Amino acid sequence: MKDLDAIDLKILKVLQEDARVPLVQLAERVSLSPTPCGRRLNRLEKEGYIDRYVALLNGAALGIAMSVFVFVRLKSQTTAAVQTFERAIKLIPEIMACYLVTGDHDYVLHVRLGDVRDFKDFVRDRLIGIDSIQSTESSVVLEEVKSTTALPLGI
Repeated sequence: MKDLDAIDLKILKVLQEDARVPLVQLAERVSLSPTPCGRRLNRLEKEGYIDRYVALLNGAALGIAMSVFVFVRLKSQTTAAVQTFERAIKLIPEIMACYLVTGDHDYVLHVRLGDVRDFKDFVRDRLIGIDSIQSTESSVVLEEVKSTTALPLGI
């Protein structure tokens, strides 16, 4: 963030709240005129500070209300086992995120599904079929207390 000034950070903050904000409104919110604001926005995109623009969907409205964290241990930490696991995980759309972690487990998966039956089918038909997995443990989310996609920009 060393190359970003306060206005750049404000632009990023506003976009994290509403990526569809019109340029004129964005400029007003960061106290710039539209042309310099547009130039800054283009630079932020070009320099990779803005990765992509997305729509955040309402999982409950779509019948995908259940969140589960699955803790995975691999049979071994060989390059082949890790690559097999990571390739397989990337192909499963119910897995929202996969993190390589320290501690008792090798990976943590964030899985979104409709209900417990969907989760049972997911584990039985998709997850345990990945050859490099030794074991899994799961924690079902009972209530989402906080969820954000906004990074802490310090402003």
